[in-house]
Amino acid sequence: MIIWGSRGLTSTVEATQFHCPQCSTMRSGSLKQVRNFFTLYFIPLIPLNVAGRFVECSSCGGTFAEEILAYDPEQEQQQTNQHLLRVMVMAALADDIVDDAERAEIKKQYMEIAGLPIPAETLDNEIAMATESAADLNTYVGKIAETLSPHGKALVVKLAFHTMSAGDDLQPGHQKQLAQLSTTLGIPQDQFVELINHLSEPTAEA
Repeated sequence: MIIWGSRGLTSTVEATQFHCPQCSTMRSGSLKQVRNFFTLYFIPLIPLNVAGRFVECSSCGGTFAEEILAYDPEQEQQQTNQHLLRVMVMAALADDIVDDAERAEIKKQYMEIAGLPIPAETLDNEIAMATESAADLNTYVGKIAETLSPHGKALVVKLAFHTMSAGDDLQPGHQKQLAQLSTTLGIPQDQFVELINHLSEPTAEA
């Protein structure tokens, strides 16, 4: 009786360096692939298709999709900082103007987020681009909402609220955009109200 079939064999394609999510730092690793082989009497003889590829960390042994090789945490953080800056600018523009108090609040919050001051020219450019665009706060937030964790959503609300309330009381434009954030971010109304009440406290920190 002839016994034939197929099985997958794992081999190392190349050694590599990557940012390991489990180790939270750069690590050595191996790019590996699983290839199916035709077997005769359980002996792999003829290579068939590649079933998949993955990266294995040499330190923790964790395995990750090949796309992890393109992951750059610094670039991702820069993109996050830019998104949050634009949230604040859009929030300030909800009443069609960014006043001095709102500018100061944006600079303060950005310093806390990025750990670096925002150049005046960069802020001016962001304000100019936001003013020229047809987007508003909720339109912009709606584009990034799916990428935000619960903490990220709360941070968006915090930044928007503190920017809007930096000067006098919230203007009608501010109130309208702020109220819509609950739906845009998918935050239950009762939780949203509780969050706003918390942010309204003098020493509140989200």
